[in-house]
Amino acid sequence: MENYIVRVYRRDECQPESITGLVEAVESGEVKPFSTLTELATLLTGTSAIAARTAIDKLCFASASTRVG
Repeated sequence: MENYIVRVYRRDECQPESITGLVEAVESGEVKPFSTLTELATLLTGTSAIAARTAIDKLCFASASTRVG
């Protein structure tokens, strides 16, 4: 299992894709920056940006459908 520390420094509620931070791989100590949800998902999953965007879309849809109005 891979372990990560994710630090989020800024996010914009009006633009959910806009999020800034760092991902640190615990085992290697490697630190990489991200500035969008797609980049974060790509760093965590090691997938392509397209696959990461699809995963984020599914997650956002599931999250939105469970909110109580």
